[in-house]
Amino acid sequence: MGDLLATPPPTHLVYIPASILVGIVIGFLLGRKAGMREGQADFLAKDDDDLL
Repeated sequence: MGDLLATPPPTHLVYIPASILVGIVIGFLLGRKAGMREGQADFLAKDDDDLL
């Protein structure tokens, strides 16, 4: 049980930010691909009647 609360190894300072960065890049690429597939976003449409 004492090992569970021990300080993490120094490699966590590299692995955790690297995995977060990879996740951000993958999310950006997938989101961009979905956005291109969807076309122009609804909130960018010129004839928005919801604001009237």
